[in-house]
Parts: sequence; C-alpha cells; structure tokens
Amino acid sequence: MGIKTNRQTYTGTPKYVLPILCFGLAMLGNLSQVFAQFRAPYTIRTPGGNITIPGSYAPILYSFDREPISSRYKFYIVLKNDSTIVSKTKIKLRTATAPSEISWREKGKKYTVTPDQTKEIYRIDYWNKKIKGIPQDSCWLFLVDTVSYEKRIRRYSMTADINQPAISHFKMEKAKEILPLKKETLEPYVEGNENAKKLLSKNKLLKAIEELNLQN
Repeated sequence: MGIKTNRQTYTGTPKYVLPILCFGLAMLGNLSQVFAQFRAPYTIRTPGGNITIPGSYAPILYSFDREPISSRYKFYIVLKNDSTIVSKTKIKLRTATAPSEISWREKGKKYTVTPDQTKEIYRIDYWNKKIKGIPQDSCWLFLVDTVSYEKRIRRYSMTADINQPAISHFKMEKAKEILPLKKETLEPYVEGNENAKKLLSKNKLLKAIEELNLQN
C-alpha cells in the first residue's frame, strides 16, 4: 500500500531500509571462515526492524594458570558400554593432578565420569551442529577447525565453548596423533618458516600456528 501525499502516491522502499540491509550484509561479511566457531547470534533493534548479528571468536592457549570458560550445556555423554546420558551440565576441567570430569544427577544421586570412561561427549549448537569431544589423555578434545575449512594444522579445545576455545592440542594435516600444544611439540614444524620460528621463540604458539596455516 502506498503513502498518500498531496502530489502523488509513493510506493518505493523506505529510505532507511537500504542502509540497514547494507549494515546487515557487512556484519555477515565479517563471519569467520569457520562458521561453527561463533557463539549464538544476538539481535539488535533498529528503526527498520531487528537485525541479527553473529557473536565473537576469541581463542586462548590453555594453561593451568588461566581458567578458561567452561559453560553449562545439554551434553550427550556416551559411555564405553554405548549407553548415553543426557544432562545439562558442564565440564570440570583437569588440574595438574586430576583429569577433566563431567557430572550429572539421577534420582537424587550424583554420577561423575572421566574421559577414559567415555567414547565421546557432545552437544548440539545453535545451528544444529554436533560439537563432539573425544577422550584424549586426561581431557576431552573438541575440534575447533572444521573439515569444511582445510587447515594444515588443526587445533583442539579442552572445552565445548568453541566460540571461546581453550586451545590445548593440535594435529598436523596428515598425522594420526594429536599432540599437546607446547613449544617443544610445535618446534619441529616451524622449520623453514622464519615468521613462525620468531613467533614460537616468543611463546606465541597460536600465532605460530596461524602463520603455518598460511603456507600453501
């Protein structure tokens, strides 16, 4: 329906719609190459309607000295006998002396399992994607870099919060073994890349991995 004026009926698009559409497209253009790495989007109100904006992505290097985020989710806990427990809970991260664990309550009783007692744990994210944690050493590892985005080095988080992952392990593209992310384990792979070597010498391990992933 047009807008009646003294001279004519205006049937065009309101002038604020185009800027809003451009703003929305620009925000979408800032999405990471790994779509699943974002937290659930949030919505802001504008004069022309609501616009949904993606969340942030802020990886950190896991350290016993720095407690990463470990949020509460609806987890599916697959035990060694193939039974599955579904519970809204969170991962209690490992310490220097104890492994990670996840707990739930059933009929008033608390149950706790560690990684070696499970086949996997997982949650379903905002986009209905399975975020899977595999047991490794004393923790569960969640792949941060998806298969759809090929990287030379894959990074793994100890938490299911892959929008703000706590990177603790890595795996080379064709390797089978997942390694703990330390200076000494990454060092053999920076040979031939001076920028990566400099970053590693400054203990900037995540930056060194980013540099290595730029290689063809």
